[in-house]
Amino acid sequence: MERSLLIFENSPWLIIICLVIGAGLTYTLYNKQGPWSRTAHYFLMTFRFLLISFLCFLLIGPIVKQLKNRVEQPQYIIALDNSMSMSEVVTDAQLDRYLSQITTLGSQLESNGYQVEYRTFDGPFGDSIDFNHSSTPLVDLLTTIQTDYEGKSVSGVVLVSDGIHNQGLSPVYRPFGFPVHTVGVGDTIPQQDIILKTIHYNKIAYQGNKFIIRAEILNDGFQQGTVEVSVSESGRIIQSKSFNAANPPQLMEIDFELEAGAKGLKDYTVSVKELDQEFTIRNNVRHAYIEIIEGKRRILFASKHPHPDIKAIKNAIEKNQNYQLDLYIPGIHQAAAETYDLFILHQVSQQEIRRIPEIANQLANTSIWTIVGNRSNLNRLNSENQMVAVKTINFQKDLVTPSFNPSFSKFQLSPELQKMLTKYNPVTVPFANYEVSAGAEILLHQKVGNLVTENPLLLLMDGDDQKKAIMMGEGMWQWRMQDYEQNQNFELFDEFVSKLVQYLSSNQDKSRFKVYPLSQEFNVNEPAIFETEVYNEIYEKTFGHTIDLSLQGPNQYAESFQYVTSLGNSKYKVSNLEPGVYSFRAETSIDGKPAVEVGQFTVSEMQLESLALTADHQLLRNLSTRTAGVFYHQDQWEQLGSDLTTQQAQGVLFSEEIFIPLIRWPWALVLLLVLVSMEWFLRKYYGTY
Repeated sequence: MERSLLIFENSPWLIIICLVIGAGLTYTLYNKQGPWSRTAHYFLMTFRFLLISFLCFLLIGPIVKQLKNRVEQPQYIIALDNSMSMSEVVTDAQLDRYLSQITTLGSQLESNGYQVEYRTFDGPFGDSIDFNHSSTPLVDLLTTIQTDYEGKSVSGVVLVSDGIHNQGLSPVYRPFGFPVHTVGVGDTIPQQDIILKTIHYNKIAYQGNKFIIRAEILNDGFQQGTVEVSVSESGRIIQSKSFNAANPPQLMEIDFELEAGAKGLKDYTVSVKELDQEFTIRNNVRHAYIEIIEGKRRILFASKHPHPDIKAIKNAIEKNQNYQLDLYIPGIHQAAAETYDLFILHQVSQQEIRRIPEIANQLANTSIWTIVGNRSNLNRLNSENQMVAVKTINFQKDLVTPSFNPSFSKFQLSPELQKMLTKYNPVTVPFANYEVSAGAEILLHQKVGNLVTENPLLLLMDGDDQKKAIMMGEGMWQWRMQDYEQNQNFELFDEFVSKLVQYLSSNQDKSRFKVYPLSQEFNVNEPAIFETEVYNEIYEKTFGHTIDLSLQGPNQYAESFQYVTSLGNSKYKVSNLEPGVYSFRAETSIDGKPAVEVGQFTVSEMQLESLALTADHQLLRNLSTRTAGVFYHQDQWEQLGSDLTTQQAQGVLFSEEIFIPLIRWPWALVLLLVLVSMEWFLRKYYGTY
């Protein structure tokens, strides 16, 4: 339906002036009789009058307002749960029958005036469908439908599902703007099953150490039999245990203590042996991917005297199992003949550490964190570092609070820690003039009262062979106590120390070619993504390099890929990888010389669908009740079709206003051509144009 209305930009009274102009110009031209009849004379006057008046009329800006109305047909969306649990609890023949019934229902709705769309977790579907989705996020499916059809006439959604919801918020607690009619499929009677519910383990183990894999096993319905659980590596059983299913607790925990052997990424398979009449064995196996590394990073904390700072920093470091901290306080602790990755010197000079023969030769190439205090020798500090020169003023001390430097770039501190730093108590620093070298980067500035100064409180520098940091004040133990007072934990202070120690103790990678996975563990349904970095001699990123990437994985998997890096696109994706441990090798050429990078990563399989295989029709009933829908059993398809088709299909009326200047209206041009042509034809006919 379409309606048109003429409106004006200017006053419509100007039409009278247009008519006057048209009449005046027409009279000027036709005030005398020409060589034609009186009837022809009147026709010519009329054409000229209309032409001039219409041209003037167009100049006052008339606008054609068109009102277009359209009726959008109402829609039904049929949503099908295509998760793996559907194929577990429903036979293939039943699934085929459901697909046929869905098609029949869609045809009935279309014949009743509805538009019908079909959806699964993976998007629209056609005649065939694979039930292989690794989870059942029902709320995501319905939310996507609500977003995609916002503003459209959705009469309802028909959801065909077993009701086994295992990811995201329950759909019962999410409001939807349409009724959800549910069809419950599957068996609601629990089946006998032994479920390997989950396994707990640390992802890192140190070579030669013992580590534990804990298996949680759920006995669902078995009253007799022996349950055997084993751990294997590369197909070889390492350890096995068993328990009697006659009178066990419903949830059984079994610990396997294993020894970390050769370094590398290892795949340990925990499996439960199948029992007679067990419903499914898909939930009987899980994988533990554990990286075996050579050993912990060792840190030496040296001080001439006991100090509360030592305890605070020591507790923060030892929370991380990757570090082993040794204390050296003369007369209390002795120095061990070990190779260290970091020295923390609390009010101790490097010259004093060099007197310890066991570690003297390590100072030149080991990272150092120096903490300045009241007993520090500032003259030695100035001579032993190239980061900052401290020129004291009358040997006085000052109390300052920390202020985070937002331009610091070596590592990130959480927003919560940055905020907490502003609340920390003052620490004691030398009252001095500070000259910071160009290569140093300040992490914390000194703040006096409300004034943030340029003086450093904590600064860092990267050297060719070592990293260095200097904390200009003592009293950090108060920060840890404040953290607990404010937050009932030490997490923020421990984050501060941990990130600083992690940065200082990590080895510097000067390689000009780096290829690494964005995560050490990918899900089986997502691609493995590799980041590529290539640098020139001054460590600026360069692009346009051809990368040869080869992968090796489980089941004799071997594949090669090739890609070219470009600005803004240095990532490469590899999809459809099976679960397991993969090793990769990347090669390129830099300045005519080969460069190689190798590494490992894992692909793990989500087993959410195998943890619960008993249909939950109560969830579907609650969902339909809350959305003004109706729940139907899997045998009530005819009733569902009858109920939906008896409803009157009511579309939505949409109106649209369109404004078109009359001068751009096609019919205006046609009218002008007709008027000009008719006058020209008559005058030409009488031979007087």
